[in-house]
Amino acid sequence: MTRPTTQPPEPSTQTPLPPDLADRPATAAMSRPVIVVSATATLTEALGLLTAARVRHLVLVGDDLRCQGVIVDRALASEWARDPAGFGDRTVGEIVDRVAPIVPVNASIADAAKAMQRYQLDAVVVVEARGMALGIITATDLIALLAAGKR
Repeated sequence: MTRPTTQPPEPSTQTPLPPDLADRPATAAMSRPVIVVSATATLTEALGLLTAARVRHLVLVGDDLRCQGVIVDRALASEWARDPAGFGDRTVGEIVDRVAPIVPVNASIADAAKAMQRYQLDAVVVVEARGMALGIITATDLIALLAAGKR
């Protein structure tokens, strides 16, 4: 028996966010403090930060504390699977995608969702004018906001 498969709707046919929710500040969706890591941190240290904070994303910052990228738990899992013996010898800087998924502090919820789609990630970092991370918005945050409805 063949199982029917469902495809996600094309972007043009997806139901847009309610205008009042879409226009709210992106900062309204931030639910946790941002956890930062430097490029010189080992993957073991990054994993320790993720597990201690019980989060799935770390924000990579430079010496100037500006956002330089995001480390996702799946990237660490992939590196562990690829080379468990060398896991602790590698650094975050070696594996992070240096395209930082960011939105400015004045971005809307819709802007954050569009950025997630553009970067093909489930999180974006909210930054202030100088590029310093103020927080992170995850797909889980957006789902919680949608589920809560109007506040």
